Amino acid sequence: MSARKTGFKELAVALVALCCLGLFFPVREAAAATVREIREKAIAFLYREFTQKGPGNAEAGVGSYAFYLLKKAGVDAGSWKHGERSLEEAVREAIRRDLAGAEKVRAKYLVYDLLAARALGEEDLAGLLLEVLKKRQAPHGLEDPDPLSVYSNIPSYELLGRAGLLDGFNKKWAKEYLLERQCRYEGPACGSWGSGEGRDYYPDFMATAQAVRALHYLDPQGQDAEIREAIQRGLEWMKRQQRPDGCFMSGMDDPVIDTAEAVVTLKLLGIDPASWKGSQGKSAVDYLLNSALNPDGSFGACGNAMDAAWVLAACLALEGEGEALPAQPVPQERPVREGLVREVAFCDLKGHWAEKAVCRLVQMQVISGYPDGSFKPEREVSRYELAAMLVRLLKPEPVTRHDLFILSQRLEDAPDVPPWAMEAVAAALREEFMTGYPQPDGALAFKGEEAVSRVELAAVAARIIKAKCEGVVPGDLDFADTHEIPAWAREAVGVAYARGVVGGYPDGTFQPSKKVTRAEAAAVLLRLAEAIGVAK
Repeated sequence: MSARKTGFKELAVALVALCCLGLFFPVREAAAATVREIREKAIAFLYREFTQKGPGNAEAGVGSYAFYLLKKAGVDAGSWKHGERSLEEAVREAIRRDLAGAEKVRAKYLVYDLLAARALGEEDLAGLLLEVLKKRQAPHGLEDPDPLSVYSNIPSYELLGRAGLLDGFNKKWAKEYLLERQCRYEGPACGSWGSGEGRDYYPDFMATAQAVRALHYLDPQGQDAEIREAIQRGLEWMKRQQRPDGCFMSGMDDPVIDTAEAVVTLKLLGIDPASWKGSQGKSAVDYLLNSALNPDGSFGACGNAMDAAWVLAACLALEGEGEALPAQPVPQERPVREGLVREVAFCDLKGHWAEKAVCRLVQMQVISGYPDGSFKPEREVSRYELAAMLVRLLKPEPVTRHDLFILSQRLEDAPDVPPWAMEAVAAALREEFMTGYPQPDGALAFKGEEAVSRVELAAVAARIIKAKCEGVVPGDLDFADTHEIPAWAREAVGVAYARGVVGGYPDGTFQPSKKVTRAEAAAVLLRLAEAIGVAK
């Protein structure tokens, strides 16, 4: 077995252990919230995400699927504005854009668009999308076969079933596709849906929950013995993934996402989610009400729009669509995640040479301080921390499940990536802000705990400058220790130096191997932001 596949399995084990130990979220002693309160918190988070960041027509953004759920929740999201554009306008634009290039859009995103078009009352657009999807269907699903097509085909069938549209498709093909892809090997994965084969099979909780629901929509009366057996096997596998605190989690998943999927599935099948309990006597509902919400108003380990949307879907399943809610949730101050503070006046930064740069990046929510009021300007910066800073600064497209899968396959040390850094590392690799270190076996290692050197930071900055700017030409290096800069990095240092992003010390040296401090990182990142035009 390859090192990369071994890494994926080790990552799954490590994250399951973290969840069991309660390290994904701090233990809360406060009284549980109600379903209604959690629902409103999820809506408020989606509102902030859209008004602050704009639309994102992907699972981790506020786009077609989130809009569909908001309409189900009775929210008048048409009044939500990002700049001059409303959420309704943004969703219409996304639907038309996806239709125009439908051959390049994955099936599940077209189905998200279909649900949104119907919620908008755009029956013409919905009809066009439905025809595109019908023409796509084949015995192998609605996607061209590839190792990850299962993660588009299964949710597509589930969503079409949820919308009552499966009658327009070949149900025999849909049934055979779903049944053929259920794992029947004896062992821990038996009954699940996922990807791979034999020993290299990777069960996936979302795919399993969605496949169970899709099969139910194909046979709502429970008259098909094959479907009933497959659903039962799927439920048995899902139940085995429940943790002591009531949450559900498989592999590297976010437990909030998996728990929400479990709630929606059980409700659809007429099973009370509160009746499935972990060894501590807690259910999935207990987990959603007690542990899903983070202190900053986000949800789950990833804290993005996908977590909030999935929580909203679970709340709708538990509570029903209910009465209309306020169009614009009352904005709440959103503190920086991971226990850090946003205050600009740090107790250990007064008069420091980097004070202004640090304060500016704090205001831009790129970097922050510590709960004791300090910034620790001389502390070295790790590669994990740099990846997180870059993502906050550059705001790339949200990370998808595919991106996380690629991370697990590309990095030999993927099991070592902590949950808080996982999305940042996946985005940094995808956007090529950062790369891994080649290993003897051909794999890559991220080495996220290692401190970043000045030459590495210059190389990262140069990579971003080249991607964002035109007419990039490296400058001449006149440092006293230019000869110490590795040959592979001299052009990169020249690019960053020419753009004023990095410089030397008063003694004329560059000191390429010196580790970067938090103060130095702040100064370089601010100059980088100004060089590429993203400084606020």
